[in-house]
Amino acid sequence: MPTLETFIHQCFVVGTLLMAAMAVYLGIQVLTLGTQAHQDAARARAQAATSPDTRTHAAYYIGFFHPFPAAGGGGERVLWTMIKALQDKYPFAVSVVYSGDGLDRAELLAQVQAKFGLAIDPQTVHVVELRRRWWVEHRFPRLTLLLQSLGSVWLAAEALHHFNPDVFVDTVGYAFSYPLVRMVCGARVPVVSYTHYPTISSDMQTLVASRESGVSNAEAIARSRLLTLAKRAYYWGFAQAYCWSGGFASTIMTNSSWTHAHIVQLFGKPRMTRAVYPPCDTKSLEEMALEGRGRSRLVVSLAQFRPEKNHALQVDAFARMLARHPALAAPAGWRKPSEDALLSSASGDGVGRGATEYPQLVVIGGARNIDDEARAEALRQRARRLGVDRQVHVVVNAAWPRVLAWLRAASVGLHTMRDEHFGIGVVEMMAAGLLTLAHDSAGPRLDIVTPALRCTPAEAQAAEAGPEMPDPAACAAPEYPVGMLATSADEFAQMLALALTARGDAPDAMRRAARVAATARFSEDVFCAAFLRRFDPVVRWLDIQRSDADESYD
Repeated sequence: MPTLETFIHQCFVVGTLLMAAMAVYLGIQVLTLGTQAHQDAARARAQAATSPDTRTHAAYYIGFFHPFPAAGGGGERVLWTMIKALQDKYPFAVSVVYSGDGLDRAELLAQVQAKFGLAIDPQTVHVVELRRRWWVEHRFPRLTLLLQSLGSVWLAAEALHHFNPDVFVDTVGYAFSYPLVRMVCGARVPVVSYTHYPTISSDMQTLVASRESGVSNAEAIARSRLLTLAKRAYYWGFAQAYCWSGGFASTIMTNSSWTHAHIVQLFGKPRMTRAVYPPCDTKSLEEMALEGRGRSRLVVSLAQFRPEKNHALQVDAFARMLARHPALAAPAGWRKPSEDALLSSASGDGVGRGATEYPQLVVIGGARNIDDEARAEALRQRARRLGVDRQVHVVVNAAWPRVLAWLRAASVGLHTMRDEHFGIGVVEMMAAGLLTLAHDSAGPRLDIVTPALRCTPAEAQAAEAGPEMPDPAACAAPEYPVGMLATSADEFAQMLALALTARGDAPDAMRRAARVAATARFSEDVFCAAFLRRFDPVVRWLDIQRSDADESYD
């Protein structure tokens, strides 16, 4: 039977541990946020730099944790469309953008205007510069997921140190930062999560378990049973930590059905998790003419130059198509047209006539850093090795008006990423009226190219003989196809040939169906309405908290 002395000793030990934990907690809080005077000075700088409408409502400062706001990809369009939606509905809300791009507010908003055509009011935007973005952009040779996730915590700590917001919005998917926000800021700062792609998924774990090599599983690991077991254990432990971190989010949004299913499985919060499809500038795209598109023979691709986008598959498939259809391949003496001549010829204005006599692949993408630039150059070298460089163009960091010009001139759209979380580039190509070919997986299959035209053996045989679009009555899908799906380089090659040589009414009917599908489900208006439905309760909660605080003070 324990004595009084033993009981006192146990209480002392427990009390000491609790005090140590509290000291660690307070230490992290002080080191992250700094002193109250420091935060008051940061808030004063934000107030001096912005002019929210506070005539009927006090200002709220919404922190957007997005270290790459000028990257120009689909994630950045989501970020700035969110900010535009808040400006339109809540003029008292100030959007605080945590940026690592080294651009001031005027430069950043000018790039947003150029790349996305979004006019953002600078009066309610405040930019907080981050200096430690290296932690999340460096691809560590080992333990990449873990080190980058820990780096996101370090970067979030820097963001909170520079400015403590009223709401913390993560628009990238850095779930490991959520526990830090709740620990440092407490329950009074809700965490709003928008996830484009889960940091880890069951698909990645299955890839490792099956010992299949890929972007997330090196060939050396796939060949070794011991390394495979070690990586499976690493992935399992990482997934548990990811699940725990995601549970700290107050509101969760995902960009597709595929991501939604994985996040619900991982975070375990189905009632507060909703799919909010990313916005697409369908207004400018749906004005593009559909007539005569098939004559341009121009294939375009829209995606950032990142490894998972698998641009190499596009070049390989295009080369195989030309090899199987020699009539589509440019002869040795044919001179490669310039980009301007290609655009003019495809647009049908008579300038540069003959530039699209043979099919051209135009790979358009944004480069965030020197690694992305190197990947773009590697594509040019790959096209040269395959002997198709005269018909392949790689366009880096094109301004949005230039991208629109390519979409207006093109006939076929191409996207090859496996397990693409959503695929906003696919939506843009469909809305522009292109015959769009995407990878038969994840977002394109589940949300965008539905119903789709897949590459069947019969269609492949027809493609070899002289492809034509099949009669819609022969398709298994109950509705008219809005696009095409493929998996391997051979299937993509067959579908490219099918799209480039199709004749009759079927291609134009597919273009019209694709445009209707894209504009009805993925416009900016649809996104803003869905986003605000999820964000409005957060604002109401802040109002209640502020009201309670005022009453308590009185």
